[in-house]
Amino acid sequence: MSEIILYKDKKECCGCGACMNICPKSAIKMQADEYGFIYPVIQQDLCVQCGACMTVCGYQNKPKTEEPKKVYAAASKNSVLLRKSASGGAFAVIAEAVLKNEGIVYGAALPMENGILEPKHIRVDSLDKLILLQGSKYVQSEIGDTYSQAKRDLIQGKVVLFSGTPCQIAGLKKYLKKEYNNLITIDIICHGVPSKRLFQDFIEFHGKKLGGKITEFYFRDKTKGQGMITRSVYVGEGHGFKEKVLMGGCTAYIHFFSKSYTYRENCYSCPFASEERVGDLTVGDFWGFHEEYPSYDVKQGLSNGKGISCLLVNTDKGNNVLEQCEDQFALMTSDFEKVAKHNDQLYSPSKYSPKREEILKLYKEKGYEAVNQYFHKTCKKDIVKYTISGMVPKGLKRTIKKVMGRIKR
Repeated sequence: MSEIILYKDKKECCGCGACMNICPKSAIKMQADEYGFIYPVIQQDLCVQCGACMTVCGYQNKPKTEEPKKVYAAASKNSVLLRKSASGGAFAVIAEAVLKNEGIVYGAALPMENGILEPKHIRVDSLDKLILLQGSKYVQSEIGDTYSQAKRDLIQGKVVLFSGTPCQIAGLKKYLKKEYNNLITIDIICHGVPSKRLFQDFIEFHGKKLGGKITEFYFRDKTKGQGMITRSVYVGEGHGFKEKVLMGGCTAYIHFFSKSYTYRENCYSCPFASEERVGDLTVGDFWGFHEEYPSYDVKQGLSNGKGISCLLVNTDKGNNVLEQCEDQFALMTSDFEKVAKHNDQLYSPSKYSPKREEILKLYKEKGYEAVNQYFHKTCKKDIVKYTISGMVPKGLKRTIKKVMGRIKR
């Protein structure tokens, strides 16, 4: 019998791990390639060629998708929850409601394991652990066995909220093979994902520059409002914990992420980067909110200074979930076009650039330090721009934009 082939081109695999989760003989392992991107590898001596892995690829065979029925600008009324979220806390509000009703929440976290930060999906069953899932993670989160964990919870009748990138939600749905009334899915507006290895090498390098070891890393800190500001918590030998807040664009990792130079191959042809969504709900940043609604009074609860989410309601189930916690939100009805205008991935995948191959080849051959040197050599103007931008308060930036807009007219 011929061997099973899960994909013929790397563009056909998102690394979700559904095939690994479904294998009855544990014959599939997720292994990293030369750049750190994970792909399924079949151990042929264990494989019985049952073909189960061929049926669960949600990337090559998309599950049912829906266009948004309703679109909102949203922010949590809970100031603590809002402050700990990257944008408006839409995911956190819904997750909190599920946990309060003895449900289970799955999502991406950055726990410290064996002395290193591990981007991975985890299972959360209590409110005190919800913080682990809050905030953006600009790196691929490994699913591990959370699909099979979620299935066990669903069979036991527990309400399960599963959040992730659209391809991860697609993988879950194909793995489950049936609809569960007690499953709620949230997909994020995803630009693309760098590899875990690249992220971990960045963290190690950044820690050395700070003179310590990073124990916590936040891709989106709100010290200066909603934006791309990182915060590192680190400890040096003989010293207590310290923090470093930095404009994300001043680091090679975040800059190249924002330019779409370091993603998986499939991210540049992603079939989920469109108006048709795979989750019951879609969450993301409502970038440009004040541009779209210049007369909006922030006293009504929505402010970029504190964070605003866009919330797309794609199914009746998603609408029912929102209705159950609607009073926890500052909500304003919006429309898809206004949100998508500032979120290109609601129309099309991130654009490929030949710089991807240049940067990843440099990384493979010489490591992250060489990538950092390349960044400081070729992106000097960007670094200056980000540095100056970090010094200007968000409110002043909006005022300047308004004035410039009037001048242009």
